[in-house]
Amino acid sequence: MLDKILILDDKAYSEDFSTSKVLSNLTVVGLSLVEYYENTESLWLASDNDDDINLMRDFSNYSFIFIHDSFENPLVRDGLKAVLFEKLSRTSKIVLFSGSRAESEIPIERIYDEKISKDTFCYEILRRQYFNNLQNFIDSYLVSGKYQIKYLYNPYINPKKDKAYTLLENIKTDLEESIECAIESNSFNELLSMYGYENNSEISNRFLNMTDDSFVENLEDFIENN
Repeated sequence: MLDKILILDDKAYSEDFSTSKVLSNLTVVGLSLVEYYENTESLWLASDNDDDINLMRDFSNYSFIFIHDSFENPLVRDGLKAVLFEKLSRTSKIVLFSGSRAESEIPIERIYDEKISKDTFCYEILRRQYFNNLQNFIDSYLVSGKYQIKYLYNPYINPKKDKAYTLLENIKTDLEESIECAIESNSFNELLSMYGYENNSEISNRFLNMTDDSFVENLEDFIENN
């Protein structure tokens, strides 16, 4: 079963950095990893005495839960945020995003409310960064099988390219034995497959006629240009 993320955001498509807009740019596979809600009606309810939250579903399927933490129009009432986040964080990582958050290229994580729980940590991120980097964050799961939070914050790193260079290092090791060994390696085939290519006789013959240095240089150009 695929790990999913849940996003709660009330911004309309026409508004700047809205979730619905960024989701419209995802691939079908990327979109299949996301459940998106504009309100909390089917997610949780305040209890009758208004000091607790009743979860209306199982949230353990979501590795990450993203919540628009608006000051003017909060999706979660202030008095109940800490209670809700404590419950959700038992199984999921919480990411709060808004236009008032600080910008950072490294993840910002803090204890949400020490009076409620010293174990309730939440990530915080500027909405614009969330909007610009969400696809890379989702791609980190598609590439590695897990969501890596660093890709949500840093726009200068790319999970696909990072994986490609890891494969290239493996290929270099195989290349020390022979070009044939490098071309037939799982890493070489996986690298081509990541970018939608198949290792056929035409590709194999082209690389067989290269020097070791040219072999590596061509793969580096391939990674940078795809």
